[in-house]
Formats: sequence, C-alpha cells, structure tokens
Amino acid sequence: MDDNLDRIISRRSFLRRGACASLGLAGLSSQLLASRTMAATLQQQSFTDYRALVCVFLFGGNDNGNTLIPLNAEQTYADYARGRDNLAIPRRYLRDTTITPSNAGGATYALHPALKHTRQLFNQGNAALVANVGTLLEPVTKQQWQRGGASLPRQLFAHDQQAQQWQLSRPDARDGQGWGGRLADLLHDAATTPDATVSMNISLAGTNQFLAGRHVVPYALGPEGPPSIGHEEMSRQGQHQLRRAYMDMLAATQDPHHPNRHAMVDAVRDVTQRALVANEQLERLLSKSSRLTPPDEERYEDNALIHQLHAVARLIENAEQGLGHQRQIFFVALGGFDHHDGLVGAEYGETDDEGNTWLGPHGELLRQLDDALAYFWDALGTLNKRDAVTTFTASDFGRTFASNGKGSDHGWGGHHLVLGGSQVQGNRLVGMFPNLRVDGPDDTDEGRFIPTTAVDAYGHEFARWMGVPASEMTTVFPNLNRFLDPANPATHLGLLT
Repeated sequence: MDDNLDRIISRRSFLRRGACASLGLAGLSSQLLASRTMAATLQQQSFTDYRALVCVFLFGGNDNGNTLIPLNAEQTYADYARGRDNLAIPRRYLRDTTITPSNAGGATYALHPALKHTRQLFNQGNAALVANVGTLLEPVTKQQWQRGGASLPRQLFAHDQQAQQWQLSRPDARDGQGWGGRLADLLHDAATTPDATVSMNISLAGTNQFLAGRHVVPYALGPEGPPSIGHEEMSRQGQHQLRRAYMDMLAATQDPHHPNRHAMVDAVRDVTQRALVANEQLERLLSKSSRLTPPDEERYEDNALIHQLHAVARLIENAEQGLGHQRQIFFVALGGFDHHDGLVGAEYGETDDEGNTWLGPHGELLRQLDDALAYFWDALGTLNKRDAVTTFTASDFGRTFASNGKGSDHGWGGHHLVLGGSQVQGNRLVGMFPNLRVDGPDDTDEGRFIPTTAVDAYGHEFARWMGVPASEMTTVFPNLNRFLDPANPATHLGLLT
C-alpha cells in the first residue's frame, strides 16, 4: 500500500467536510457530488498491491451454540450440555474438531464436527474465530436491557431487519448503503484504473445492500458467469449481435430531440449500458483458460456456495490485468440456517455415503460451508493470493442457546470465522465468549446472548486492512466511536495485520 494514501484520502475527506460545512441540508446532496469531482482533480495515486474481501453470508441465522463449543475453558462441556439439552452434540463426536486457541491460556474448544477443514486452517494459523458478534447501536448490558434504558437496533430477532442491519452496519439508518459500499466509495479512485468498466463490488448471490454505495453500483452475476442476452440456445455470435443492436437502441435515446428523452430514461439508459459493457467484458475474461480446477460437479452438485466461490476465484484471477482493480469486495451466500426444527440428526452416529457423521440439517449446511472454504483456500493457493484475500462469515443473528424442543429460535449474538494468509492473526479466539447460562449475565431470554462485539468493530478490521485510514473510519461506520477508537490500536480486535 502506498504510504501517501492516508494523506490523499484524508485530504479528500477534508475538502468534502469543509465544502459541506457551509451548506444547509437542501444543498448537501449536490455539494457531495461536486466535492467528489473536486477530489478527482487532485493528483491520483493508486494502491500498488491487490486486496479483496469476501463476505460469506449465512442466511437464516446460524446456530452459534453448536458452531463453537467450550470443552475446558471458563465454561466446560458440562455447562454446554446442560444449557443445550437435547441439542447438545455428544462429546465423542467432537474429537476431530478440538482446538486450543493460542490466546486462550490453554482453554480448549471444539468446532462443529462438520468443520474439519476449518479446524485444520485454524490450527495452522490461517483462520481466527470471533465470539458473540451482533448488531448494536451502542454497548448494552443486561441491566440496561432489563430497565429498558438502552438504544437497540430495530426489530431485533427479525430475519429481514437483522440481515439488513448486518449489511448496513447502521441499525438506525434506512438509506440502503452497506458498509461494503461505503468502503468502496471511499477507496474507488485509488483502487481502480480509469478505464475499469466492471464494478469493484461484485455479488455472486443476487442483489444485496452490503455492496451498495452512494457512487459504487455493485454488479451481480451467477456462478456460471454473467447472464446472456437472448435465448440460451442462441449462438455466441447471435447474442453479440443482439447486444450491439440493443446498445445502438439505447444510444439513440441520447438524442436531445428523442421523443422519450427524460431524466429517468437517461438514468436507466446509463445503468443498462454499463451493465451490457460489463457483461461483455466478463464473458470475454471468463472464457479464457484458467489455472483453476472447477469443483467436481457430481460431488458438489448441491453445494451452491462452492460454485459461487469458484466464480470469485476466477474474478480474482483476472482482477488486476483484466478488470483494472487493486481492491475488490465480493458477496456470496448460503441459505437455510433457520433451524427451528431438526437442528440435529434423529440419531447420532449415522453416516452418509462418504463416512461423515450425519448431525442433521445444520451439520449438512456447515459441511457445505467447510467444503467450500477448503476449495477456495486451495484455489487461492493456486493463484498465490492467500495473503491478498480475507474471507469472513456473517449471518442474520445467532440463535437461542436453549432448545425449543427440536431446534433453536431467533437469537442475537453469534460466532464468526475469518480466513486468510499472513494477514490474519490466526489460531486465536477474539472477543468475549458469552456466559452460556440461560438467564445468566449475558442472556436476554432463552439464551439470546447480548453481543459483546459490534458488527462495526468486526467490520472495522476489514476496512482498516483494505486501506481505510483512521481519519475516515466513521465514514464507513458512523457509530464506530461508540465501540472503539479508530486511532488507538489497543481498542481494536486485532484480527488482521
């Protein structure tokens, strides 16, 4: 990273704040655009290295209680089994995923039995765990919760609201700009070449708010590549001709005398043209030969995440030379984690065709996650990009520690995984593991644990690694100062170098 980048971005921020300070609200939006143009007149200086973030969103609310299990720490397996009741995984199935975090003073934990590859990455220092992360407006204690004196995110425990607030990292806002989008807005000029036509923010899992910024518009494509124009059986030449004709039609609407000329038409035309140009460029890039071996279609037919991550790896392979990006942010997802029923298998010890212990639908999804992350890690090794790509998990919320009879219900704080090369402070459990006692000091009800790490503090680690200076952190995370001091490393989680 260039040593002068902090100064350059901070200079742009100073100009933006100074210009806006003298304005009333009516002129704020137009002046933000004007200040962005003013900043563009500064001498441009680009990043000299490549870095990417990959957000793996687990939709539905991953069950934190069976993802990370204490064995011999401040709490024991007996504490876990007592609180989980019929949801507890028998200890004999945890032998292959036992971990001893290097910063835990000899305390031992276990990952879910399905996370065998993840355990290997953790033990070799390429993965870290972050305990009890969740949406917060400010730090909250149980006493504040009980008295009703705390400011809380809207509609806690609701899927759509909490998934959205994780992506926005602004539980009190409704502007639809995600923290991945705000990060990209800030770094875009230093992170992309002037002729880049494909967005630096790319989703392989449909539209989402995480990647949406004020200026950076995310691009969405499927694991098989960009969507084609025309009938799927149309030849490549026919699709190209159809796309050219469509572009010509759009260009005709630029005529000031066109009968349908309108500001809204202009906006739609511009977005459509950019999408078509990006589509054509990506088709050309992804048709080239690759160093990567695609995941086995038969073995991983039902694992959508592994195919999404293969597409991400292909885009990373072409990022610098083909797309003109020194920074990229990706969004992939795996759904189905809303396990109110059938969280664990009917009988422990059942195995699938490959001899893996079957522990119900939750275990199957975690195995898909484990396989996908292992594949992605190997792919990044092939590309020599492990030190340049940081992958992290997110989810709507954690789940209740107490059993509802057959599963767990919507909760709050949950545990998350960070994966990377030398940039990750691996083999560590970061943050404060909650007290697992139902009705205990961290429980709001039924084991809905109050988060001890805010999404803002979690995301701050990735923004800092991507190159956001401390002076600009509150542009990405407006509530960050409530949880840490961006200028004081002693207050940070310390996940990444």
